[in-house]
Amino acid sequence: MKAIVLFSGGLDSILACCVLQRQGVEVIGLNMITPFHDCSRDAAKRAKELGIELVTLEFGEEYMAMLAKPKWGYGSNVNPCIDCRTLMLRYAAKLMEERGADFVATGEIAGQRPNSQKIHQLTLISRDSGLNGKLVRPLSARILPKTDPELSGQLDREQLRAFSGRGRTKLAAYARQEFGVKQIPQPSSGCVLCENSYAPRVRDMLKHKELPTLWDAKILPWGRRLRLDPTAFVVVGRRAEDCDALDELFASPKRSRCVLVYPDNYNGASALLVTDEAPEYGDENPTISDKLAQYIETAGSLALRFSNPDRYRVAKPNGPQGRLFIGATKMIIPLKENPEVDSIPIIQEQEKKAKPKRRPEESEEAAE
Repeated sequence: MKAIVLFSGGLDSILACCVLQRQGVEVIGLNMITPFHDCSRDAAKRAKELGIELVTLEFGEEYMAMLAKPKWGYGSNVNPCIDCRTLMLRYAAKLMEERGADFVATGEIAGQRPNSQKIHQLTLISRDSGLNGKLVRPLSARILPKTDPELSGQLDREQLRAFSGRGRTKLAAYARQEFGVKQIPQPSSGCVLCENSYAPRVRDMLKHKELPTLWDAKILPWGRRLRLDPTAFVVVGRRAEDCDALDELFASPKRSRCVLVYPDNYNGASALLVTDEAPEYGDENPTISDKLAQYIETAGSLALRFSNPDRYRVAKPNGPQGRLFIGATKMIIPLKENPEVDSIPIIQEQEKKAKPKRRPEESEEAAE
Protein backbone atom coordinates (compact mmCIF):
# COMPACT_ATOMS: atom_id res chain seq x y z
CA MET A 1 0.00 0.00 0.00
CA LYS A 2 1.38 3.38 -1.03
CA ALA A 3 0.31 6.98 -0.34
CA ILE A 4 1.26 10.46 -1.53
CA VAL A 5 1.39 12.83 1.45
CA LEU A 6 1.49 16.62 1.12
CA PHE A 7 4.59 17.36 3.13
CA SER A 8 5.83 20.72 4.48
CA GLY A 9 8.08 19.31 7.18
CA GLY A 10 5.80 20.78 9.85
CA LEU A 11 4.46 18.85 12.82
CA ASP A 12 1.13 17.99 11.17
CA SER A 13 2.61 16.51 8.01
CA ILE A 14 5.25 14.59 10.00
CA LEU A 15 2.55 13.02 12.19
CA ALA A 16 0.40 12.17 9.18
CA CYS A 17 3.34 10.22 7.73
CA CYS A 18 4.05 8.47 11.04
CA VAL A 19 0.43 7.39 11.53
CA LEU A 20 0.34 5.90 8.02
CA GLN A 21 3.75 4.24 8.33
CA ARG A 22 2.55 2.52 11.51
CA GLN A 23 -0.02 0.73 9.35
CA GLY A 24 2.60 -0.35 6.84
CA VAL A 25 1.92 2.33 4.25
CA GLU A 26 4.81 3.32 1.96
CA VAL A 27 4.88 7.12 2.08
CA ILE A 28 6.03 9.46 -0.69
CA GLY A 29 6.12 13.11 0.40
CA LEU A 30 5.11 15.87 -1.99
CA ASN A 31 6.27 19.42 -1.30
CA MET A 32 4.74 22.21 -3.38
CA ILE A 33 6.59 25.50 -3.88
CA THR A 34 4.27 28.45 -4.47
CA PRO A 35 5.32 31.91 -5.71
CA PHE A 36 4.73 33.12 -2.15
CA HIS A 37 6.13 30.36 0.04
CA ASP A 38 8.97 27.86 -0.17
CA CYS A 39 9.48 25.39 2.67
CA SER A 40 11.29 22.81 0.54
CA ARG A 41 14.54 23.00 2.50
CA ASP A 42 12.87 22.17 5.84
CA ALA A 43 10.76 19.52 4.12
CA ALA A 44 13.85 17.82 2.67
CA LYS A 45 15.52 17.75 6.09
CA ARG A 46 12.48 16.24 7.81
CA ALA A 47 11.85 13.74 5.01
CA LYS A 48 15.40 12.45 5.40
CA GLU A 49 14.87 12.02 9.15
CA LEU A 50 11.67 10.04 8.49
CA GLY A 51 13.33 7.97 5.79
CA ILE A 52 10.76 8.83 3.12
CA GLU A 53 11.14 9.88 -0.49
CA LEU A 54 10.34 13.55 -1.15
CA VAL A 55 9.16 14.92 -4.48
CA THR A 56 9.39 18.71 -4.81
CA LEU A 57 7.35 20.50 -7.48
CA GLU A 58 7.00 24.19 -8.28
CA PHE A 59 3.76 25.78 -9.42
CA GLY A 60 3.59 27.35 -12.86
CA GLU A 61 1.44 30.13 -14.29
CA GLU A 62 -1.74 28.27 -13.36
CA TYR A 63 -1.14 29.36 -9.77
CA MET A 64 -1.31 33.03 -10.77
CA ALA A 65 -4.51 32.41 -12.74
CA MET A 66 -6.00 30.86 -9.62
CA LEU A 67 -4.83 33.76 -7.44
CA ALA A 68 -6.40 36.31 -9.79
CA LYS A 69 -9.80 34.60 -9.84
CA PRO A 70 -10.19 32.08 -7.00
CA LYS A 71 -13.41 30.11 -7.18
CA TRP A 72 -13.93 30.30 -3.41
CA GLY A 73 -12.56 33.78 -2.82
CA TYR A 74 -9.99 35.03 -0.32
CA GLY A 75 -9.45 34.81 3.40
CA SER A 76 -8.82 37.84 5.60
CA ASN A 77 -6.18 39.16 3.17
CA VAL A 78 -5.41 37.95 -0.36
CA ASN A 79 -5.10 34.29 0.57
CA PRO A 80 -7.17 31.90 -1.59
CA CYS A 81 -6.60 29.03 0.84
CA ILE A 82 -9.32 26.66 -0.40
CA ASP A 83 -8.38 27.06 -4.06
CA CYS A 84 -4.67 26.82 -3.24
CA ARG A 85 -5.16 23.57 -1.32
CA THR A 86 -7.33 22.18 -4.11
CA LEU A 87 -4.67 22.96 -6.70
CA MET A 88 -1.98 21.24 -4.59
CA LEU A 89 -4.13 18.14 -4.30
CA ARG A 90 -4.64 18.01 -8.05
CA TYR A 91 -0.86 17.81 -8.40
CA ALA A 92 -0.88 15.10 -5.74
CA ALA A 93 -3.57 13.18 -7.65
CA LYS A 94 -1.40 13.21 -10.78
CA LEU A 95 1.58 11.95 -8.82
CA MET A 96 -0.63 9.26 -7.29
CA GLU A 97 -1.48 7.99 -10.76
CA GLU A 98 2.15 8.18 -11.95
CA ARG A 99 3.50 6.28 -8.93
CA GLY A 100 0.68 3.77 -8.68
CA ALA A 101 -0.23 4.95 -5.18
CA ASP A 102 -3.51 3.99 -3.53
CA PHE A 103 -4.50 7.33 -2.02
CA VAL A 104 -3.42 10.86 -1.09
CA ALA A 105 -3.08 12.08 2.50
CA THR A 106 -2.52 15.42 4.23
CA GLY A 107 -1.79 16.64 7.74
CA GLU A 108 -4.97 18.73 7.83
CA ILE A 109 -6.82 18.87 11.13
CA ALA A 110 -10.51 19.69 11.28
CA GLY A 111 -11.07 23.19 12.65
CA GLN A 112 -7.38 24.07 12.87
CA ARG A 113 -7.47 26.89 10.32
CA PRO A 114 -10.58 29.02 9.79
CA ASN A 115 -9.95 29.68 6.09
CA SER A 116 -9.68 26.12 4.81
CA GLN A 117 -10.12 23.45 7.49
CA LYS A 118 -13.66 23.63 8.72
CA ILE A 119 -15.36 20.30 8.10
CA HIS A 120 -17.52 21.57 5.24
CA GLN A 121 -14.41 23.10 3.62
CA LEU A 122 -12.51 19.83 3.91
CA THR A 123 -15.39 18.08 2.16
CA LEU A 124 -15.45 20.74 -0.55
CA ILE A 125 -11.69 20.41 -1.14
CA SER A 126 -11.97 16.62 -1.42
CA ARG A 127 -14.65 17.04 -4.08
CA ASP A 128 -13.06 19.85 -6.11
CA SER A 129 -9.67 18.17 -6.19
CA GLY A 130 -11.29 15.11 -7.80
CA LEU A 131 -9.92 12.82 -5.09
CA ASN A 132 -13.14 12.42 -3.09
CA GLY A 133 -12.82 9.19 -1.08
CA LYS A 134 -9.14 8.79 -1.97
CA LEU A 135 -8.17 11.75 0.19
CA VAL A 136 -7.27 10.69 3.74
CA ARG A 137 -6.65 13.01 6.68
CA PRO A 138 -5.08 10.66 9.24
CA LEU A 139 -5.03 13.15 12.12
CA SER A 140 -8.78 13.85 12.02
CA ALA A 141 -10.04 10.73 10.21
CA ARG A 142 -12.25 9.42 13.01
CA ILE A 143 -14.38 12.59 13.09
CA LEU A 144 -14.68 12.73 9.30
CA PRO A 145 -16.61 10.47 6.89
CA LYS A 146 -14.93 7.16 6.07
CA THR A 147 -12.64 7.22 3.04
CA ASP A 148 -12.15 4.52 0.40
CA PRO A 149 -9.03 2.98 2.05
CA GLU A 150 -10.96 2.69 5.32
CA LEU A 151 -14.05 1.19 3.68
CA SER A 152 -11.94 -1.37 1.80
CA GLY A 153 -10.01 -2.35 4.91
CA GLN A 154 -6.65 -1.06 3.67
CA LEU A 155 -6.52 1.33 6.64
CA ASP A 156 -7.70 0.53 10.17
CA ARG A 157 -9.87 3.46 11.16
CA GLU A 158 -9.30 2.78 14.85
CA GLN A 159 -5.58 3.43 14.43
CA LEU A 160 -6.23 6.82 12.83
CA ARG A 161 -6.68 9.91 15.00
CA ALA A 162 -9.51 12.30 15.98
CA PHE A 163 -7.70 15.58 16.56
CA SER A 164 -9.58 18.85 16.04
CA GLY A 165 -9.18 22.54 16.76
CA ARG A 166 -6.21 24.90 16.82
CA GLY A 167 -4.17 23.76 19.81
CA ARG A 168 -0.76 22.14 19.30
CA THR A 169 -0.17 20.90 22.85
CA LYS A 170 -1.88 17.53 22.35
CA LEU A 171 -0.23 17.08 18.97
CA ALA A 172 3.23 17.71 20.41
CA ALA A 173 2.60 15.33 23.29
CA TYR A 174 1.35 12.65 20.89
CA ALA A 175 4.43 13.08 18.69
CA ARG A 176 6.76 12.63 21.66
CA GLN A 177 4.94 9.74 23.33
CA GLU A 178 3.95 7.67 20.30
CA PHE A 179 6.76 8.31 17.86
CA GLY A 180 9.65 9.58 19.96
CA VAL A 181 9.85 12.93 18.20
CA LYS A 182 12.33 14.82 20.36
CA GLN A 183 12.50 18.10 18.45
CA ILE A 184 9.06 19.50 17.68
CA PRO A 185 9.20 21.74 14.57
CA GLN A 186 8.36 25.35 15.27
CA PRO A 187 5.45 26.83 13.29
CA SER A 188 6.71 28.35 10.08
CA SER A 189 6.20 31.99 9.11
CA GLY A 190 3.57 30.82 6.64
CA CYS A 191 2.37 32.13 3.31
CA VAL A 192 2.88 35.87 2.87
CA LEU A 193 -0.54 36.14 1.21
CA CYS A 194 -1.95 35.92 4.74
CA GLU A 195 0.16 38.83 6.01
CA ASN A 196 -1.28 42.34 6.47
CA SER A 197 2.02 43.92 5.44
CA TYR A 198 2.16 42.09 2.10
CA ALA A 199 -1.47 42.27 1.02
CA PRO A 200 -1.43 45.88 -0.34
CA ARG A 201 1.21 44.94 -2.92
CA VAL A 202 -0.75 41.91 -4.07
CA ARG A 203 -3.99 43.90 -4.27
CA ASP A 204 -2.24 46.56 -6.33
CA MET A 205 -0.99 43.89 -8.73
CA LEU A 206 -4.41 42.25 -9.08
CA LYS A 207 -6.22 45.56 -9.46
CA HIS A 208 -4.12 46.73 -12.39
CA LYS A 209 -3.36 43.48 -14.21
CA GLU A 210 -6.08 41.03 -15.15
CA LEU A 211 -3.75 38.06 -15.65
CA PRO A 212 -0.56 38.52 -13.58
CA THR A 213 2.38 36.22 -14.23
CA LEU A 214 4.96 34.52 -12.05
CA TRP A 215 7.33 37.35 -12.92
CA ASP A 216 4.82 39.83 -11.52
CA ALA A 217 4.76 37.82 -8.29
CA LYS A 218 8.55 37.63 -8.08
CA ILE A 219 8.86 41.42 -8.13
CA LEU A 220 6.50 41.95 -5.17
CA PRO A 221 8.95 41.44 -2.27
CA TRP A 222 11.56 43.91 -3.43
CA GLY A 223 12.05 47.60 -2.64
CA ARG A 224 9.38 50.28 -2.59
CA ARG A 225 6.47 49.89 -4.99
CA LEU A 226 5.22 53.24 -6.28
CA ARG A 227 2.18 53.49 -8.54
CA LEU A 228 2.47 56.20 -11.22
CA ASP A 229 -0.91 55.60 -12.86
CA PRO A 230 -3.10 52.56 -13.70
CA THR A 231 -0.68 51.49 -16.44
CA ALA A 232 2.72 51.98 -14.78
CA PHE A 233 4.58 51.56 -11.51
CA VAL A 234 8.16 51.86 -10.29
CA VAL A 235 10.05 49.65 -7.85
CA VAL A 236 12.93 51.47 -6.13
CA GLY A 237 15.54 49.43 -4.29
CA ARG A 238 15.96 49.92 -0.55
CA ARG A 239 19.15 47.89 -0.15
CA ALA A 240 21.85 46.37 -2.34
CA GLU A 241 20.00 43.03 -2.40
CA ASP A 242 16.90 44.78 -3.77
CA CYS A 243 18.93 46.32 -6.57
CA ASP A 244 20.52 42.96 -7.38
CA ALA A 245 17.07 41.37 -7.53
CA LEU A 246 15.79 44.11 -9.86
CA ASP A 247 18.77 43.50 -12.16
CA GLU A 248 17.96 39.80 -12.28
CA LEU A 249 14.25 40.41 -12.91
CA PHE A 250 15.04 42.81 -15.75
CA ALA A 251 17.30 40.18 -17.34
CA SER A 252 14.54 37.55 -17.38
CA PRO A 253 13.19 36.76 -20.88
CA LYS A 254 9.77 36.09 -19.32
CA ARG A 255 9.51 39.54 -17.78
CA SER A 256 6.69 42.00 -18.18
CA ARG A 257 7.61 45.06 -20.24
CA CYS A 258 9.96 47.24 -18.23
CA VAL A 259 13.07 49.42 -18.22
CA LEU A 260 15.81 49.69 -15.61
CA VAL A 261 17.43 52.89 -14.35
CA TYR A 262 20.75 52.26 -12.59
CA PRO A 263 23.10 54.82 -10.98
CA ASP A 264 26.07 55.62 -13.21
CA ASN A 265 28.29 58.23 -11.54
CA TYR A 266 27.13 57.93 -7.91
CA ASN A 267 26.14 55.25 -5.39
CA GLY A 268 22.39 55.05 -4.91
CA ALA A 269 19.15 53.25 -5.57
CA SER A 270 18.18 51.65 -8.86
CA ALA A 271 14.62 51.76 -10.18
CA LEU A 272 12.66 49.30 -12.30
CA LEU A 273 9.85 50.91 -14.32
CA VAL A 274 7.11 48.45 -15.34
CA THR A 275 4.76 49.60 -18.09
CA ASP A 276 3.37 48.34 -21.40
CA GLU A 277 4.89 51.46 -22.95
CA ALA A 278 8.30 49.80 -22.56
CA PRO A 279 9.76 47.80 -25.49
CA GLU A 280 9.77 44.03 -25.72
CA TYR A 281 12.61 41.96 -24.25
CA GLY A 282 15.63 41.94 -26.56
CA ASP A 283 14.47 44.85 -28.75
CA GLU A 284 17.70 46.24 -30.25
CA ASN A 285 16.09 49.40 -31.64
CA PRO A 286 13.61 50.46 -28.98
CA THR A 287 11.27 53.37 -29.57
CA ILE A 288 10.79 55.77 -26.68
CA SER A 289 7.37 57.39 -26.86
CA ASP A 290 6.66 60.72 -25.21
CA LYS A 291 4.71 58.94 -22.49
CA LEU A 292 7.53 56.47 -21.86
CA ALA A 293 10.02 59.33 -21.73
CA GLN A 294 7.93 60.97 -19.00
CA TYR A 295 7.79 57.70 -17.08
CA ILE A 296 11.57 57.30 -17.35
CA GLU A 297 12.15 60.83 -16.10
CA THR A 298 9.89 60.14 -13.12
CA ALA A 299 11.61 56.82 -12.42
CA GLY A 300 14.97 58.61 -12.40
CA SER A 301 13.61 61.23 -10.03
CA LEU A 302 12.35 58.52 -7.71
CA ALA A 303 15.74 56.82 -7.78
CA LEU A 304 17.25 60.11 -6.58
CA ARG A 305 14.50 60.66 -4.04
CA PHE A 306 15.43 57.45 -2.25
CA SER A 307 19.19 57.86 -2.57
CA ASN A 308 21.54 59.75 -0.25
CA PRO A 309 21.65 63.39 -1.50
CA ASP A 310 25.20 63.79 -0.26
CA ARG A 311 26.27 61.16 -2.77
CA TYR A 312 24.48 62.24 -5.95
CA ARG A 313 24.66 66.03 -5.53
CA VAL A 314 28.46 65.97 -5.73
CA ALA A 315 28.39 64.09 -9.05
CA LYS A 316 30.37 66.11 -11.62
CA PRO A 317 30.58 67.62 -14.15
CA ASN A 318 27.04 66.96 -15.45
CA GLY A 319 25.24 66.14 -12.23
CA PRO A 320 23.79 62.72 -11.38
CA GLN A 321 23.46 60.34 -14.32
CA GLY A 322 21.83 56.98 -14.72
CA ARG A 323 22.35 54.01 -16.98
CA LEU A 324 19.07 53.32 -18.77
CA PHE A 325 18.63 49.70 -19.80
CA ILE A 326 15.85 49.56 -22.37
CA GLY A 327 15.18 46.59 -24.60
CA ALA A 328 18.63 45.24 -25.49
CA THR A 329 20.36 48.62 -25.38
CA LYS A 330 21.93 50.84 -22.76
CA MET A 331 22.26 54.63 -22.69
CA ILE A 332 23.34 57.30 -20.23
CA ILE A 333 20.65 59.78 -19.17
CA PRO A 334 20.66 62.77 -16.81
CA LEU A 335 18.65 62.39 -13.61
CA LYS A 336 16.77 65.34 -12.18
CA GLU A 337 15.21 65.96 -8.83
CA ASN A 338 11.47 66.48 -9.18
CA PRO A 339 9.39 67.66 -6.20
CA GLU A 340 6.20 66.59 -7.96
CA VAL A 341 6.94 62.93 -7.30
CA ASP A 342 6.05 63.51 -3.64
CA SER A 343 2.40 63.03 -4.63
CA ILE A 344 2.97 59.50 -5.98
CA PRO A 345 1.31 56.86 -3.75
CA ILE A 346 3.66 54.29 -2.27
CA ILE A 347 2.30 50.77 -2.00
CA GLN A 348 4.12 49.88 1.17
CA GLU A 349 3.85 47.85 4.34
CA GLN A 350 1.40 48.85 7.02
CA GLU A 351 2.78 49.85 10.39
CA LYS A 352 3.83 46.87 12.49
CA LYS A 353 1.58 48.02 15.31
CA ALA A 354 -1.44 47.56 13.03
CA LYS A 355 -0.61 43.91 12.44
CA PRO A 356 -2.82 41.65 14.58
CA LYS A 357 -1.18 39.09 16.83
CA ARG A 358 -1.37 35.55 15.57
CA ARG A 359 -1.53 32.43 17.61
CA PRO A 360 1.45 30.11 17.08
CA GLU A 361 -0.76 27.40 15.62
CA GLU A 362 -2.07 29.86 13.00
CA SER A 363 1.45 30.57 11.77
CA GLU A 364 2.21 27.06 10.58
CA GLU A 365 2.29 26.81 6.82
CA ALA A 366 -1.16 26.08 5.44
CA ALA A 367 0.28 24.33 2.40
CA GLU A 368 1.69 21.14 3.81
